[in-house]
Amino acid sequence: MPRSLRIEYPDAIYHVMNRGNYRHDIFGVDGSKQAFEETLFGACERTGWCLHAFCLLDNHFHLALQTPDANLAVGMQWLQSTFANRFNRLVKQRGHVFQGRYKSLVVERDEYFGPLLDYIHLNPVRAKLVDVPGLGNWRWSSMWYLSRKRQRPACLDLSTCLYYAGNLVDRPAGRQKYLDYLSWLSESDTEKKAHASEKMCRGWALGSRAFKKELMTEERARGIERLGHVSQEARELYWEGLLDQMLVTLSKTQVDIDQDSKSSTWKVMMAHYLKQHTAVTNGWLSRHLNMGVINGVSRYVAAFEHAKGAKKRGYKKMIARIKP
Repeated sequence: MPRSLRIEYPDAIYHVMNRGNYRHDIFGVDGSKQAFEETLFGACERTGWCLHAFCLLDNHFHLALQTPDANLAVGMQWLQSTFANRFNRLVKQRGHVFQGRYKSLVVERDEYFGPLLDYIHLNPVRAKLVDVPGLGNWRWSSMWYLSRKRQRPACLDLSTCLYYAGNLVDRPAGRQKYLDYLSWLSESDTEKKAHASEKMCRGWALGSRAFKKELMTEERARGIERLGHVSQEARELYWEGLLDQMLVTLSKTQVDIDQDSKSSTWKVMMAHYLKQHTAVTNGWLSRHLNMGVINGVSRYVAAFEHAKGAKKRGYKKMIARIKP
């Protein structure tokens, strides 16, 4: 199976989730939730992760993690394989426990981080397992630890959800205000908030377009074209990042793109590089470089290759400063 996009960098924040194999109720087995929670806390201790929220339902889990050392993949491999061994001992069986590789979304701070924590904490309410006032007694969520400060593991930081709910203090009054806030979220403007909740689990990143584009222009996104499970949005943002680098190198701007001819040498140079190093389409190049009809892009690039333009000084100078 082709590998999917995994973006790792120091201090990254993720929404991580996975389901039981064939959607089986792996956490419905006696002792399985306790085993997973202990394994999760052990993974955090081993990796240095900061756990901001978690929730276990019968057939899946949600985690909000922060990784100071850019080690999500290593830690998740240990977490899932260790729990699988413990689970199989519980049920006295062998085989896969989870449906496959976990899903992880990189999360932007501030505007998106707080809503994610609330989304995770409200999972039992959406599943109709408990009402909001009873969330503090729902055992298999970080909410259970909110009112039990002395029992919190060192890796669990609940000050974050309190902060994003209005800079609340980690005291009884502040915790109650957080429950009141979650109650308001669950009852107010239901359709709008339900639509927003759906986005918490989709795609590859949870954040603004600028945040996603920054992810794609950093070294952390290298090799994206060799990966199978990458959204079209991620690929196009990666192409845009390369295009931006070339514009800076050539001292060109959007004004030049709009005003210069469709077959300008510098445009063809950029198109050639992108076609050689990515899966970019002629349609995308035509739109972003104002190169006219789609077939024209192919003709211009073919003529550039025929003239051995890639061996000329201007082209070599441009690509020498690009970080693919």
